[in-house]
Amino acid sequence: MVGYEGKRMSNLLRLPPSTNMTAEQALASALVDAEDGDLTDVIIIGYRDGEIYVRSSRLTCAEGLFLAHKAVRWAESGGEA
Repeated sequence: MVGYEGKRMSNLLRLPPSTNMTAEQALASALVDAEDGDLTDVIIIGYRDGEIYVRSSRLTCAEGLFLAHKAVRWAESGGEA
């Protein structure tokens, strides 16, 4: 079966990311992309008990800032790459 962007999956239909995803669903979706080799680096930003929560792959602080800045630009453009 083919999910979004032509990705093959077993017997599941993979829906595109949505603003209604839970934290678990968003992380699971990203994990599938990582396992497929589609991601080289990641930064995870969330809230835990009102505090910011940040995890990243082997990024330096400067690379993390660059990636976060790219995410800001992505959001400002309405989600367009």
